Amino acid sequence: MSNTIYTAIAFAPIQEFIEKSCKLRDLYGSSFIVSYLACAVCEAAKKQGFHVVFPAIINVAQGTPNQIIIRGAFQQKDASAAFKKAWKTLTRTCQQWIEKHVQGKAQWRQEWELWTNHAWEFFWTQGESISQAWCKLDNIKRQRNWVGINWQGESSMLSGADAIAYLGMGSHRNPTHRNLAVEAEEIRSFYKQLNQLENAFVDENEELSIPELIKRLITFDVVAQQLNLKPHQLPSVEIPESFCNLNPLANKCWTGWFQGNGDKIVRFLTTVSNHQNEEDILNQFSQRMLNWGKNDLKPSVEKSLGRIIYAGGDNFLGVFYRNPPGKLIAEKCLRWFYSFPRVWRKHEYAEDITASIGFVWAAPRVPQQDILRHCREAEKSAKDKGRDRIALRILFNSGNWLEWVCPWWFLQDVLESYDDRNYGQNWTHIYNDVAILESRHAFDGNQSQVALALFEIYFGSANRGTLEKHLWDVHGKTGILGNRQQDLKKLHLNLNEWIISLAKVGFHLANNRPSTVSC
Repeated sequence: MSNTIYTAIAFAPIQEFIEKSCKLRDLYGSSFIVSYLACAVCEAAKKQGFHVVFPAIINVAQGTPNQIIIRGAFQQKDASAAFKKAWKTLTRTCQQWIEKHVQGKAQWRQEWELWTNHAWEFFWTQGESISQAWCKLDNIKRQRNWVGINWQGESSMLSGADAIAYLGMGSHRNPTHRNLAVEAEEIRSFYKQLNQLENAFVDENEELSIPELIKRLITFDVVAQQLNLKPHQLPSVEIPESFCNLNPLANKCWTGWFQGNGDKIVRFLTTVSNHQNEEDILNQFSQRMLNWGKNDLKPSVEKSLGRIIYAGGDNFLGVFYRNPPGKLIAEKCLRWFYSFPRVWRKHEYAEDITASIGFVWAAPRVPQQDILRHCREAEKSAKDKGRDRIALRILFNSGNWLEWVCPWWFLQDVLESYDDRNYGQNWTHIYNDVAILESRHAFDGNQSQVALALFEIYFGSANRGTLEKHLWDVHGKTGILGNRQQDLKKLHLNLNEWIISLAKVGFHLANNRPSTVSC
């Protein structure tokens, strides 16, 4: 038995913290904060002479993962202290900067103190192997010991779950002595002053909570520079200028968002590792995947399409957009996805690990928070349908959505082969045909012949043959409907649904062109 001890560390909530973002710069700020905190713990461990196994590369701008593995008995009090110090540095820097630049009496220090002490939950454990430490960490994370923050006053415009931040927010704690008119005037004055600062980072009509203000502030050059001068000398904040320009609520164009990660990563690492070499394998895996995100994934998107928000190893999030007067069409996004398998294969694990992505084509003025939630749900849908595939989701202003899921190898063959006789790639006819057939209940019953015949008319007999031949996973090839053969009735239902969803999603992707979209 080895005497080596491994320390596993994580913190939460991550997904909720990142998703509560109103603008693209907020999203980048959220990702930076998570990376900044993880980096602080890693740096503290290295300073004491411990080896950071995972993540292998610490780069705040790229998205340092929030799960950390350290070789050695890095004590909980030291790890927690480093984490809390980094977060306190962020909160104090932002609070002091606002108090210095906004006129008025600061009566909100208790609220800042609460967010400084109770914004995060910190998890720590140790084991005699990486596998054991990670397993124990997962068990600890299920036993949440959450401390919620009670607040009074009006809720912020974004999350609706936290109070609006302004200098006098602590002076109205007693609900029996509140003057709503006075509060409203103080809020307006606070955000008006922020808006009038040079390089304004807050709109006059916004009403943000304290955490939302922090996300916005650290994307402001003056505040970011103060963070970089702190004693721990963490990597500097990188603020791409184009991140400041996209606000889904104000944007009048459709945008594309995608979130993805590798399939069955834990199973892969468990299979190929043992107590002698699991550290090397995990470290090497982390290093190569982070390099892939930086050197292959980011350039493939940022050439002309949009931005990668973060690429923390096999996890990544990106956005396709155009700033006015530019206009984005879905076809541009689809062509990138056609090439994604080639981009994915540029790392050394592509033969063993597949990838699943959720793509959301979002209508104008859909809140970013809703878009991110749908990205996560679409990615989960791609995995639930069998992995190694993409889920294409159309998100409308009303909150309604459509989705179609397809394995990578069949994606381009289907979408590019659509042929409406003399009308080429006009998807209107198949969309109308499906609507008429649905209204007449032509797809009902234990049969899929109507749907298959319709598919053959518009996509050809060769594609119909491929569809019928590769419904289920076989060795080395992902099935179109998934990895588990079901009863005949369920098969017909799934096949009908797949073809109907293809027609509807394809129609909306093909018809969001500049000539048909008011932008």
